[in-house]
Amino acid sequence: MPEVLTAPRKPGTRHAWHLYHLRLHLDRLREDREAIFRALRAENIGASVHYLPVHLHPFYRERFGTGRGLCPAAEDAGDRLLTLPLFPQMTDADVADVIEALAKVIRWARR
Repeated sequence: MPEVLTAPRKPGTRHAWHLYHLRLHLDRLREDREAIFRALRAENIGASVHYLPVHLHPFYRERFGTGRGLCPAAEDAGDRLLTLPLFPQMTDADVADVIEALAKVIRWARR
């Protein structure tokens, strides 16, 4: 799916695979990350958002007055990252369900 970029892997390295992130190419989608997140949840896929840029956390906003615009690269990544389910007990059927639901949602969200 050209609208989705998976984590890069460098030759000679091993990934811990404690999370499975996707980076959405929002310029190729008519929906934002939140809509895609909600659509995956509606398909019974436990997608989540793990990383909010630190300067956007309430503590930093309240304590230091930080906000959007301070770190544009982090904000862009934060707006486009989505985490798919990944756990040791996942079966091949579970993986197939996630892939099928993601494909369905991306088809719906395409421009």
